Amino acid sequence: MLAPSEALNKARVYLGEVVPDFAALQPKVDEMVLSLDKSNWIITFSAQTGGNPKAETIADILKNRRIEKQISIAVEDGSLVAVRNPSVPF
Repeated sequence: MLAPSEALNKARVYLGEVVPDFAALQPKVDEMVLSLDKSNWIITFSAQTGGNPKAETIADILKNRRIEKQISIAVEDGSLVAVRNPSVPF
C-alpha cells in the first residue's frame, strides 16, 4: 500500500505534468482521504489566483479566485487515476 507521504509526492508530480499552470501557483493540500473501497488516495489541492491580499476595489476582489484540483492516486502502484475539478469555478 502506498504511504500517504508517497501519495502526496506523486500527486504533486502529476499536477506538474497534467496541469502545470495550476502547479505553478504552489497549491496547498486541503484534504487527503482514502476512498471508501481503499483503492485510491484522493487529494484535494487549492490555490489562489490574483494574489492581492489587500484588495481595495470590487474588481480586485473578483480577480482573487480560489481554484481546486482533486487528484486520485492508485493505492497499489501510485498510478494516476483521475484529475478533477471538485468545485464550481465561481
